[in-house]
Amino acid sequence: MRQTKTVLRDPVFMVDFSVFKPEDELRINLNECADSCWKWKHPDGEYVSQDTHEFVKKVFEKSGIDHNGSYLPKNLHPQHTLEPHGGQDESFAEARLVMGGAVADLLQKTGIKAEEIDILVTTSSVFAPTPSVASMLINMFKMREDVQAYSLAGMGCGAGVIGIHLVRDVLQAHPGANALFICSEICSSAFYRGRDKHCLVSNALFRMGGCAALLTSGASQRGRSKYQLTHSERVHTGRRDTGYNCMYVGPDEAGQQGIFLYKDLPVEAGLALEKCLKKITPQIMTWGQYAEAAVAIGKRRWYGKEAVPLYVPDFTRCVDHFCLHAGGYAILKGIQKGMRLPADKMMPSFANLKDYGNTSSSTTWYSFAYIETVGDIKRGQVIMQAGVGGGMKAGINIWRALRDVKDVHPAWACVAEKRYTEADLPRPITRKEDVGTLTGTKEFDESQGAVKKTNLGAMNGHAAPAAAAAAAAAADADADVAANGSTKKSNGIDQAGKLLNGAAAAAVKVAAHAENGVVKQLHAKQHRADDVQTDGESLTMNGSAIAV
Repeated sequence: MRQTKTVLRDPVFMVDFSVFKPEDELRINLNECADSCWKWKHPDGEYVSQDTHEFVKKVFEKSGIDHNGSYLPKNLHPQHTLEPHGGQDESFAEARLVMGGAVADLLQKTGIKAEEIDILVTTSSVFAPTPSVASMLINMFKMREDVQAYSLAGMGCGAGVIGIHLVRDVLQAHPGANALFICSEICSSAFYRGRDKHCLVSNALFRMGGCAALLTSGASQRGRSKYQLTHSERVHTGRRDTGYNCMYVGPDEAGQQGIFLYKDLPVEAGLALEKCLKKITPQIMTWGQYAEAAVAIGKRRWYGKEAVPLYVPDFTRCVDHFCLHAGGYAILKGIQKGMRLPADKMMPSFANLKDYGNTSSSTTWYSFAYIETVGDIKRGQVIMQAGVGGGMKAGINIWRALRDVKDVHPAWACVAEKRYTEADLPRPITRKEDVGTLTGTKEFDESQGAVKKTNLGAMNGHAAPAAAAAAAAAADADADVAANGSTKKSNGIDQAGKLLNGAAAAAVKVAAHAENGVVKQLHAKQHRADDVQTDGESLTMNGSAIAV
């Protein structure tokens, strides 16, 4: 099958973004809400059973959500309503509150007027009314009659990342235009009142939240923007029956509408994310990692695939910050294990889960806002935004900071002066079984160093010194580029290429030729991905490991 690749004529930038901060009265207190839920009834008139009550509470307690954190609208909040109710009117009211609140805050931050918005893209998976939520926002903010509006539905939790692809592509046809992207899930339209445990899980995890982001394109827009979108990939595994059926919205046996979450969901989500990582990783690896991958391929061909493990790059060397879908504690732990990320790189996502729960398509944006609030983003740093949603689909965006960013979001004012630590989380990021398995730990680093030294020493003839020298040259190139720019980096890669032979040399030398221009860089990276990923040998993520 022919693979298509979007060639960007104009760079795409993110000017700014805002996440919605609900009022404190909407905050969930587990103990108080649990007591109130005993008074609730099912649609058939029977009170909520002890079995149902204990099941939802157990899921909540293991979810990683704080016992005094996350938010629900009043019509679903046990402390504000005698019976939960979520019809069309309640859903529209929540959408106006969440989406409208995020947009209003963003317009105030950027100084942009609603009449200056040229493109509007909204995402809401379950709530897909007529008129659309995009039309609702046009009416609320009195946008122009010629605004290009798109309302996306049914894309699940991944829409907040994957929707950026549509914005990116539309902006290519309209350089300099102001594009407003809004993502949210409306809890009022998805709350379940039945007894099926497959649907009750969503009641325990999903919470209200939303984000609005302003994007534009064209080199002239760089000065007013915070970030540049450097890479964006998406994968859809819906051709697989298990992927397509593991999550859906529909009626239970009693006719009650709910979100069905089946046991295959974590594995299918992991598989989709794995495939997306395989596509984007060759585009973002450092030159030193290209050399390491080439050496790994050479050793696997020399000694056999059984003797040499597949190459998995250290993502912390090519990405500075990670905004991962906070679907639940197990999902985040699975992603951490699959990508081998240390605890500090996972903190923004776990903090998001703690205070806001699973806000569906906006989860990665709350993590992004956390990183901005604590002031960790420096000019030139790379941010990975990874989302996954039903269908099954996954998307990854790579942003590069254009300046240092310290922006206190109201949603994270509590960490502006003192950030969270693992001791503040309901469940710790680091568990006893993680020691020695994740990058960033002393045991892992020492074991990797010993394995690397042994493997290089075992190679006979001229291959071992050549491979070792190539890896060293590539590492020197990485160091040189940090201090002196791309020229020395290119020279370092050329040196590494001379020292490697066969397929290894091809993989590294292709990287050097990518410095000649944007178009050549895109073509080179395609070839580079082909060279490095021959027979699927260079990059691997175990789907079951990702999803635990």
